[in-house]
Amino acid sequence: MTQTEANNQPINSSPTLDAAATWEGGPPIIHQNVALIECINPTVLDEVLNGTALKNFVVRRISPTWIAVDQLRTDEIIKFLTKRGYEPKIIK
Repeated sequence: MTQTEANNQPINSSPTLDAAATWEGGPPIIHQNVALIECINPTVLDEVLNGTALKNFVVRRISPTWIAVDQLRTDEIIKFLTKRGYEPKIIK
């Protein structure tokens, strides 16, 4: 690649809008008004979800260890987790 070709390369390598529609899984999704919960490993998250009513507040499972929950229910979720022996670390 010549110096001129290198200078013409786009700085932002993000896909164009047309390319977004062809991403695996479809275009990006933006969730608003959610809180994130991260567990140390997938087993703990599965245990919490299966052993409590937390699964009722899940908006989306982001990864094996992360979920997005309804932000308006954060206080209720914190009390719920604490009552069952899970001590959540709160980051605002």
